Amino acid sequence: MEDPKAFLIEEYKDYIYSIANQFYGIDKEDLFQAGAEGLLESFASYDDTSEVKFTTYAYKNVYGHMYALISKTNDFKISKDTWKLYRNIMTTYQQMAQLNGKIPSMSDIAKKLNIDDYLLNATIVACQKASSLEEEIYDNKSYIDNIASNEKVNIEDKIFLEETMDSLTPLEKQVINYRYYHDMTQQEIAQKLGLSQVKVSRCESKGLAKMRVYAKECA
Repeated sequence: MEDPKAFLIEEYKDYIYSIANQFYGIDKEDLFQAGAEGLLESFASYDDTSEVKFTTYAYKNVYGHMYALISKTNDFKISKDTWKLYRNIMTTYQQMAQLNGKIPSMSDIAKKLNIDDYLLNATIVACQKASSLEEEIYDNKSYIDNIASNEKVNIEDKIFLEETMDSLTPLEKQVINYRYYHDMTQQEIAQKLGLSQVKVSRCESKGLAKMRVYAKECA
């Protein structure tokens, strides 16, 4: 007779992998095993008469076990989609605060974005942990080096960031804009502009170097 636990894990295999794919830099099978433990824990406590779907109920445990695993290492990275969600959360937070004149709750933001509360909280925790690790490794970097996370800087810095862009050639500015403001990979930019990836990489490096020089001259 087939092991019921193995059957359950097999049935929800795609679900577990879909959560594991939020991260990279960590072995997917290790993440899967951690998520499977969370799934089994959820199944043991799930009330099948509840109106809450099992996948919704299980998310907290599945993600939680994976996060417990990645928290033990400094090598994990966050997927592009998760970073996009994080930036969307931060943008929504700012917009709701300005519109309503008060700080919105996490539940309010989750409802606005139509996502689960735990997904919202877990995304914030994971991305802030990743940002913290980057700061520890690159503690001498200026906000210019963290241009992709420009929502973290204040309005004066954002204006200054735009001014540093004016020091670039049109192509460099275009590459930087696509790369960091639209979250495109170098390969995606190369295809869009009809260039080689090497050319795009050089434009990005030169552009960031010019922006750093401009920032130092204005400091």
